[in-house]
Amino acid sequence: MELRHLRYFCAVAEERSFTAAARRLHASQSGLSGQVRDLEREMGVLLLRRHQREVSLTPEGSAFLPEAKEILNRAEQAVSIAVKASQGEFGKLSLGLCGPVTAMFLPKLIRTFRKRYPAVTLSLKEYLPFEQVKALINGDIDLGFTRTVPPEAKHLLKSQLLFREPLLAAIPKDHPLAAGERIGLSQLAGERLILFSREAGPDIFDSITAMCKRARFTPKVTATPNSWQSMLTLVEAAEGISLVPACVQQLRSNDIVFRPLRDARCLLDAIVVWRRNETDAVRESVLAMILEKRDEWGSAGPKTRFGLTA
Repeated sequence: MELRHLRYFCAVAEERSFTAAARRLHASQSGLSGQVRDLEREMGVLLLRRHQREVSLTPEGSAFLPEAKEILNRAEQAVSIAVKASQGEFGKLSLGLCGPVTAMFLPKLIRTFRKRYPAVTLSLKEYLPFEQVKALINGDIDLGFTRTVPPEAKHLLKSQLLFREPLLAAIPKDHPLAAGERIGLSQLAGERLILFSREAGPDIFDSITAMCKRARFTPKVTATPNSWQSMLTLVEAAEGISLVPACVQQLRSNDIVFRPLRDARCLLDAIVVWRRNETDAVRESVLAMILEKRDEWGSAGPKTRFGLTA
């Protein structure tokens, strides 16, 4: 059963005339009449009574008309949804949250996106940095946020740099190093260090230990929690000093001070990641908004962006 047949039948039923229906649909009267007869022949049911001046519905036609209209309405809705989906205005998307780094910008971006695209369903799932890559590959999320893409996954994933984030030293407020406005990384040689767990964030752990080696010392790591809040709890308890991305200062405590490092190279990348070789208009819409905001973050500069003074 073709939609065209239903459309012609509904027009004739509403107009009570083949002539008026043909005029409304910009079709020939003979062609329209033939299409309706084809519909009746296919169904094996007489839908219309043909009179010399008027057309009326049979009981079967009266029962069929509202259903035919509903089918046409649903078909139009389906076409509209498909068009919106092709434009990224309808569908669903799953985003990976990544602790404090996404807390800086994602809530506002999501609110803006929901207002702009109310027909898109967004779901949010929290993962540790290293879990984001696995979740993307498995299809559990469509966009992720992390620090780096492992070499073995680069053929499966694409990424864009969002910003470079400075490292800060989180120091107990009564520690001698808390008195300075900035500290050199080499000043941490011999200090007990609390670093984010390598199992939970290998890219962060490895980047920090590499920075320490460039500063000509091997870090004395005494604890490796797998949450930023736990790290700050240990610092507050004076169990050591921690090196954290600037976003972590949002979790600040009154008994901890955050000090920028003098070495401008002490930066961590924050990137957005998605699967290669997939076309997804909804994902592209979200990604476009993220990259649009990225330009704003870049122009602000990392020190201004994270509330640090020069």
